[in-house]
Amino acid sequence: MPYFAPTALVLKANKALIVSGPHFHLFDSSTGDLVCSSARLDNHEQLNKSGPIRCTAIHPQLLRLATTGDDKKLKVWTLADTPELTSERELPKKPTEVAFTGDGQTIVTSDKFGDVFSYPLVPQPLTSNVEPSVPTSKRGSLTAHENPSNGSLVLGHASMLTTFLLTPDEKYIITTDRDEHIRVSWFPQGYVIERYCLGHEKFVSAIHIPSFQPDVLVSGGGDPILKVWDWMSGKLLADIAVSSTVEPYIKVKTPKKRRGQADGDGGEGEGEGGNGAQRTEDGKGKSRRRRRKGKGAGKAQPHEESEGGENPSAEADPADDQTMLENVPAEEHVQVLLPAPEEVVVLVVHRISSVDRGEHGRFIVFNAVGATAIFYTPFPEGDHSTSTPAVHAVDIGVPVIDFTVGPDGDLWTLVDAQWTGVPDTPSEDPQSVRLLQWNGANLVEPSNPEAPLLAALNAACRIPATPKELKTLDLYSDLSSLPKNVDPDHDPLIRDTLSEAAAMDPETDGKQMTQRELGRLKKKKALLAKIQEKEQQKRGASEAGDAEAAIEAEAGREIKKTRSESDGASEVGRDVQDVEMDAS
Repeated sequence: MPYFAPTALVLKANKALIVSGPHFHLFDSSTGDLVCSSARLDNHEQLNKSGPIRCTAIHPQLLRLATTGDDKKLKVWTLADTPELTSERELPKKPTEVAFTGDGQTIVTSDKFGDVFSYPLVPQPLTSNVEPSVPTSKRGSLTAHENPSNGSLVLGHASMLTTFLLTPDEKYIITTDRDEHIRVSWFPQGYVIERYCLGHEKFVSAIHIPSFQPDVLVSGGGDPILKVWDWMSGKLLADIAVSSTVEPYIKVKTPKKRRGQADGDGGEGEGEGGNGAQRTEDGKGKSRRRRRKGKGAGKAQPHEESEGGENPSAEADPADDQTMLENVPAEEHVQVLLPAPEEVVVLVVHRISSVDRGEHGRFIVFNAVGATAIFYTPFPEGDHSTSTPAVHAVDIGVPVIDFTVGPDGDLWTLVDAQWTGVPDTPSEDPQSVRLLQWNGANLVEPSNPEAPLLAALNAACRIPATPKELKTLDLYSDLSSLPKNVDPDHDPLIRDTLSEAAAMDPETDGKQMTQRELGRLKKKKALLAKIQEKEQQKRGASEAGDAEAAIEAEAGREIKKTRSESDGASEVGRDVQDVEMDAS
């Protein structure tokens, strides 16, 4: 039976907390005994409906747990024998990261809209007594930096904020976004920008400050290198090339996007009754695809003609094509009309950490989305302008979801044990949590690790899930959502915002909005209309190009046909002349 893969593991003091789908489990890390679990609550079925937990943060004194998910709710739990939900607050946008401050009295969150908000541990009464008459889900795209739970705005980015961290002294907050930026700002006065660390050419998805060198920042994302910074001055200290080592281990690939294809098109849905398969069952969809194929064949192969100088495929009646298609069994339609999309390797660094091995050296450890290995490299110290640190890999065989470094430096690794790309026969007892240990300066996976916690964590991961719930979990969504596309349809921030605006009518919903929100709605409507107009122009130009190519192909066929007839007439003339000469 399928089950949720573990997505987060926190090791702190003598406790271990693991997240599986919509549930969390707290263990005594020394004995492996279960302390508490949300799966044992009376309302655990309600938690299943709220969707998977995306971000977690544990209180410094292990008193509370903060969780967020796709339902855009910030939930605070007490970690006792029976966990209790003490507060639930609505977030303005889907979160990307959550953290506690050192005193445990403030919760900081970032979201896909590019904002960072802070919330008190204990919710304060709302200052406004006016209940919005328009649902929050509709108003969300029209409010800038506004918060339904009275969160305090710390700072904002102009693009999707991917992650953040607080510096050890909590005087600064370092944020990253999808537009290659790393920003160092004051905390909590985030409007004061201290420094930028500029140099990435693609999105930044992971950052880390080593505990043994708190003035250094390690960053990575879509670039083929990790960068090491002096984050206070913005000086780049070192580049570590990782792509040549990492990419061979990236086994989960993403379909290459085509113009006009939105995020989420293709892939699993097409092969399992999704949008792609539905189009093949629709008569119009089939004829459109067939006609496009005919045009393409006519353009690409104008020289393949019959002996009479005509191209039968170009002269074929569309009705004949439709009749031919209807004779194909329904189960073969997808194979005939929907070839497998081209898949590409996308590098997304998921997490970066560090380990101090004393006399054996210091190391940077990281993983990549969809890669089946954990990677580590010596921490660059001194002048590395003339040398490049070697990057090593520990292959686990299945995609690594996440990892965390234990107190002794060992790596507790979460893997997708149910991944279907394993070439060998899957194990009857797949292990979702794997332990990697150090042997000197080398990281290895022991054959029989002696850790009571390991068996307990693997047992706790067996939370049953339906195929629909697993699809919602979508462990590898970063492979398609983080790389940027020039088409607005591919940008999740623009697409979600405009889709919300498109669903609203200024004539009806506008009566329940403020003048400021109504103005934003009209601007978004105008932007949406402009984008649609450009798309129509592109389609019109494409159709005009196809028509022009078809005319050129038809003219070419007529010319060849005329030449063929002319050659035939000349041949007849020569034959007649030969006969006359023989007769004379």
